[in-house]
Amino acid sequence: MKLYTRSGDDGYTTCLAAKSRVPKTHPCIEFVGALDEAEAALGLAQSLLETLTSRKNEAVDEYSRILEYMQLLLFRTGFTVNGKVCISEDDVKQLEEIIDNLSKFIEPFFTLNGGHPAAAATSYARAVIRRAERSLWRCIEALDKEPQREHRLAARILNRLSDLAYALQHAINSSLDIPIKRVDCDKEDLK
Repeated sequence: MKLYTRSGDDGYTTCLAAKSRVPKTHPCIEFVGALDEAEAALGLAQSLLETLTSRKNEAVDEYSRILEYMQLLLFRTGFTVNGKVCISEDDVKQLEEIIDNLSKFIEPFFTLNGGHPAAAATSYARAVIRRAERSLWRCIEALDKEPQREHRLAARILNRLSDLAYALQHAINSSLDIPIKRVDCDKEDLK
């Protein structure tokens, strides 16, 4: 199998959602790209967790499984937007259950992203998932049609995935005893 097709060398590519060739800058292509970037960031986070051989525990193993689930759900969401429905309300419910279980790690104030590299990668994935959600709505607008039930479900899943990434970032740092840095209006000087 050849990895290249040369069909995109002219700046156009096939868009399954639009059922036509579109410029590579089309909002639906931007959406797919954001999903790909988010999935890659989650994969990085999972790989970084796997390096914790000396500090591994049940929580770290569970977080690794959650990251993989999130990766798979991003793919299934992309398939759904492109015409093959692979997500359901059950996915939303499962995400909400996981978020509820991890919510004990969330502090009631703004925090800096970072901590363990796996937590930082998860936080980066959260930001990209938020971009994917915005891109989804631009994609739907570009298709010039009313959002279908599947589109609305995909948006809800992306919204929950970003919430889960936020909770998971805090859970990873907490399970590794890495303190979080609170953000408020006080000026911090470089010391």
